[in-house]
Amino acid sequence: MKKSVCVIGAGLSGLVCGMRLARAGFEVQIIEELSYPGGLLASSRIGKEYLELLPHHLRKTDRALLSLTKELGISEGITWFDSFWHGLASRKKLGYFTNGFSDLINRLMQEITDHGGTIYYSTTVAEISSNGTPDNKYCTSCVLSNSSRVDFISDYVIFTGSCRSFINSSYGLPISINMKDQLMNITYRSEFCLLLVLKSKVSDVYFQKINDGNPFQRIVNHSNSFGLRSYGGNVVYLVGDCSISDPLWVEDDAKIKDTYFSAYRKLFPGITKSDIKAWRLTKIRYAVSERFPDSDLTEPSPNVFICSSALVSTNSQSLPENRMDGVVALANRICEKILNNVQNEEAPDAE
Repeated sequence: MKKSVCVIGAGLSGLVCGMRLARAGFEVQIIEELSYPGGLLASSRIGKEYLELLPHHLRKTDRALLSLTKELGISEGITWFDSFWHGLASRKKLGYFTNGFSDLINRLMQEITDHGGTIYYSTTVAEISSNGTPDNKYCTSCVLSNSSRVDFISDYVIFTGSCRSFINSSYGLPISINMKDQLMNITYRSEFCLLLVLKSKVSDVYFQKINDGNPFQRIVNHSNSFGLRSYGGNVVYLVGDCSISDPLWVEDDAKIKDTYFSAYRKLFPGITKSDIKAWRLTKIRYAVSERFPDSDLTEPSPNVFICSSALVSTNSQSLPENRMDGVVALANRICEKILNNVQNEEAPDAE
């Protein structure tokens, strides 16, 4: 019988899992809370281009990600650029797609739908449970935008959000107290990212870290490496950590934009508000985890997996980062484990 999987989240990791399992013959259902795909790779139309709301680039060391682009037949659309990082003597080679990372997201979605998978938008997970379902299946209960509810029954579940969000929706699963405690102990930083389209170039560097005392800690001058394209101006990202207890977290977007831009002007006094041609603000509640767990937490319950950037490594002293390569590699490992489980289930008993 055809196996089924419910993938929660239509970001990069969810789409990679969906693509791999759809290709393997699974019935794939992907649930996305927002009305659009991409997750942290989501794009918006800026000028005549689609551009990521958060800064992204490819690195030569992104083995899993670059292998994925070759597999999807889109590696020829990557161009490599020189980039200057503030404080570093050498330049780095960074890659970018012809049409931005929407090339990657759109190709993954096409593969999923071509192999019979379905993506449901504006669908919020309320509870994942195993109670009352036949044949050890799972029920993912969701709320739709019209407040109605719908249940997705599947053999496997892959959750791609934060570990804390998983715990909040998994009280219907048989998970040990120890596992729950370890997942809840993974804490996260929250971030703002202000995307600015400016009339003129302000700096020659691509990436610059900012000292304490500013509301943002990183400046990414996207256009300095990847060109003006058809954005209508120079694209700059201002990225900063912000505690959810900070009064700024609950302010409206315009107030946050003004706060960030005022600090930006102190660094570059020649810029004025009239230089802003367009802007977008993105809030990320669970931007990046603050440490890796001591043990592997990716399968908290049988046939239920968490594919999260917080779990790409274990027992590591390195600081977690939102690197696409790590989540692609983790998605590959989870799918390989699922396919091995199915193969073992279907293998005839040894005589």
